[in-house]
Amino acid sequence: MIRPLLRSFLAPFKIAYTNYKLKKKYKTLKLSGKNSINDCKFGEYNYLENANLSNSELGSFSYIGKDSYVKNTKIGKFTCIGPNVKIGLGEHPTNTFVSVHPVFYSKAKQVGLSFVDKNCFEEYKETSIGHDVWVGANVIIRGGVKIGHGAIIASGAIVTKDILPYEIVGGIPAKVIKSRFEKDEIDALLKSAWWNNDIEWLNKKAQVFRNIKNFINDKEKL
Repeated sequence: MIRPLLRSFLAPFKIAYTNYKLKKKYKTLKLSGKNSINDCKFGEYNYLENANLSNSELGSFSYIGKDSYVKNTKIGKFTCIGPNVKIGLGEHPTNTFVSVHPVFYSKAKQVGLSFVDKNCFEEYKETSIGHDVWVGANVIIRGGVKIGHGAIIASGAIVTKDILPYEIVGGIPAKVIKSRFEKDEIDALLKSAWWNNDIEWLNKKAQVFRNIKNFINDKEKL
């Protein structure tokens, strides 16, 4: 009884210390509220608010909204993740295995014990989210899914399958609504890989980002 109480008492101090070390290592990282961060890597100018983030990577300029949960996920640059988003939740076996309960396939002892001495099922698959992706509020993304660059996921959607670059999806389960741009425009954007340019270039070119045709027709490319 004493140990759980002690862990509960020390938890806020542990989180505060972890956040202190992260901000010291990543000078431009902005943290708001109580974030739980474990074994993660960051780029430049990231922002998190009350996020639970573990075993994940966040590219430069990407942010994670309030009360979101992200596990085993690689996130590209300039990606916007809204509040209360869940990415990379654990899987349960739905066939072959007699029971869906982890006590029969996981040694993590979620309920305090396990009937196996090795993991027999892949609970957490790596999820991949590209550059310049917008994930709306209250979205759930299944572990192992790949989200292409420039995609948009509407609020409340449940994503169970891969999404191609620049597709807009929504619903339960998420389905394609439309594409953001024409195919030749998408090809040009992917070829440009603009998200890999430095801040000086981005600042200089900010005006042409207001219109896809201006961006593609811009002659002064680096």
